[in-house]
Amino acid sequence: MMKQHIFTVVATLFFTQVGIAQSTGTFTDSRDGQTYKTISFKEVSTGKTVTWMAQNLNYKVEGSYAYDDNEINRKELGLLYTWEAAKKASLGGWHLATDSEWAMLVNHFGGKDNAGEALKSIKGWNEDGNGTNSSGFDAPAGGQRKPDGSYFAQGVLGIFWTSLPSTDSNAWAWNFHYGGPPSSNKKNLKKAFRWDGPVSGGLSVRLVRD
Repeated sequence: MMKQHIFTVVATLFFTQVGIAQSTGTFTDSRDGQTYKTISFKEVSTGKTVTWMAQNLNYKVEGSYAYDDNEINRKELGLLYTWEAAKKASLGGWHLATDSEWAMLVNHFGGKDNAGEALKSIKGWNEDGNGTNSSGFDAPAGGQRKPDGSYFAQGVLGIFWTSLPSTDSNAWAWNFHYGGPPSSNKKNLKKAFRWDGPVSGGLSVRLVRD
């Protein structure tokens, strides 16, 4: 008989980002007792309230890895998951964010040219590439695990799986950039990018409430 996982959601205060009503909260994953922050907002095109995790998933399953295989990194960055592990790590009542949900999130907070600034965390990005986190989404620069097992781009990139495959061996992801060296005029600082990567690589995960 399948074990049912119970989570507890706690709503907190409302706040505003560029005139958008949002609320913050928490939920506790009964599988390991970890509590995660959440953000909720009403999606303009559908009128439905959407609730996202506001921290990277940190539930250990086969195919999940701490950056540089250093467990200390899990506290700020969560775990990096292969695509199959990302799908299996979801808990009851939540799911791996879809590509369309990511697109709506990015559009809600300024579109591809500006959402990165609102969605990125206020610390941990290289060369003053931090965001404002005015959204409450708090995306860190978690980097990635390559298919060969090496680690890359912590402090530079925050990359998140979607549930949508692009080919037999790749799946779609969304990512944020630290902005680049001063000579680049930080042209990528505010942007959000859609990208597909090998499913055997390790990326960060955010869940959305069903």
